[in-house]
Amino acid sequence: MLNCKDMTKVISDSLDRKITLRQRLELWMHIMMCGLCRRFRSNALAIRKKVRETSARPSEKVAASEPEAAPLSPAARNRIAAAMKEQLG
Repeated sequence: MLNCKDMTKVISDSLDRKITLRQRLELWMHIMMCGLCRRFRSNALAIRKKVRETSARPSEKVAASEPEAAPLSPAARNRIAAAMKEQLG
């Protein structure tokens, strides 16, 4: 029987590819006994679902929610340039 460290690798692999029958059986048996690995698998599945939902959204919605940057005034640019020269010597 594999330990929790090995099981987290199998769980991660199962999200990316089809695992072997033996791995599926070992995973099922381990998850029946181990609440931490059960929680890890549940969290990994939730993250995968959220990433898929996020990547399926049109990019306009994401861009529209970001605030636009205001341009810097010439005075602000000069202050930043002077501070950088002072810091760099």
